[in-house]
Amino acid sequence: MNFNDEKNYIFNLRLMKITGFYQLIYPSAPKCFGFNAYKVAAAIEVMTGVLSVSFLFSSSYYYLDNTNELMSHFMLVVAIFFSTFKIFWVSRNSKTIWNNLDMTSINFLSYTGHKKEILQNARAKSISTTILFVILWSSVTVAWCISPFFVKDVYLNVKFKDDEIRRFRYNSLNYVYPISGESYNEHFLYFYVVEMLQVVFWGHGTVAYDTFVISICISIAFQLKTIAVSYISLNDRKGDVKNLKDNDLEAIFNLKLLIQDQQNMFKKIKEIYKIFQPVTYVQLAAQSMLIILQAYMIFINHYNGFSLLSVPIIKLVVTVAPNIIHLFITCYLYSDINYQKDSMNFALYSSDWTAMSISYKKMLLFTMRMNDAEKLKLKISLRKIVNLEMFASVMHLTYSIISVLAKSYGNTNTK
Repeated sequence: MNFNDEKNYIFNLRLMKITGFYQLIYPSAPKCFGFNAYKVAAAIEVMTGVLSVSFLFSSSYYYLDNTNELMSHFMLVVAIFFSTFKIFWVSRNSKTIWNNLDMTSINFLSYTGHKKEILQNARAKSISTTILFVILWSSVTVAWCISPFFVKDVYLNVKFKDDEIRRFRYNSLNYVYPISGESYNEHFLYFYVVEMLQVVFWGHGTVAYDTFVISICISIAFQLKTIAVSYISLNDRKGDVKNLKDNDLEAIFNLKLLIQDQQNMFKKIKEIYKIFQPVTYVQLAAQSMLIILQAYMIFINHYNGFSLLSVPIIKLVVTVAPNIIHLFITCYLYSDINYQKDSMNFALYSSDWTAMSISYKKMLLFTMRMNDAEKLKLKISLRKIVNLEMFASVMHLTYSIISVLAKSYGNTNTK
């Protein structure tokens, strides 16, 4: 595949190269000791994430009497684990991803009568959406990186053995180190760099993977939409099948090309979904927990006297907003793919098939039956499909939990 001309592809090629995602899956990427140099870097990033999760777990033991910090650590464990898992999964399945990246090409479909402007619109949508998420996740990364410098006078009291209390300055992730509070605070910048780098790694993994997923989902939806539009307009084209009695063979040939395009897309979708399904399952579970936890922490912090303009609450708001938007966009994109796939039969029925020959009608009928038999939807269980209903259920659950908490604290105050 030749990806030199980025205008021929729907995905944001420039951004994928900037994040290193393209080089990570590129078979001929620069080598380091015989291995893909970017895979080596990804392995280092994964190991750093595993160490970070281990540090957060061990640090949580010392915050058992600090509910707010304990919840924060649990939230960070979920977020960093998910980002680490995404990088690991992409690196492991890089060959399959590369082999299916050609479906993002504007010239992937073989039928020459497709409306290419639909795919041009898809490219514009892909670029704008991925840039939006770069801005959103970058704002989260920056907020967590710079927050320690806006709360210089905040210290966390950590209880060690023999009831010893050590005071550690507030940091990005607030690891607990086996050193004295005086040594930690004196060399704070060194510890800050360690935690800041982990936040940056989290941001990089999140941006790189989301750029890929969003671009692929938009490509799939618009490629299917292009095929559906061609189905509808097939028999209306002046140069194709204007006179069906004299040009029936051409009509059948064009229909075969469209069916071939559709089957090629379905094959690509099946292979991509095999990669997406484990990550999407983890994502929906992780992001649902994060949204609920972050909303809970915003409520608790505000209830405990923090101003809505305080650094801890602003940091949480800046974090929860992209998570909600990301969950919505993910569910929306999969819903759109499901809709475009289900619209194939309607598109076939909407074509001018009544004036066609018996052979054409039979082929049309067989295609519609084949589409009905193709259950091509991303599921996280036997019954649950990834769609907007899933997003609505997560938001409803979050609202219910916050409502219960609000009533509970309201009753406590009344008493």
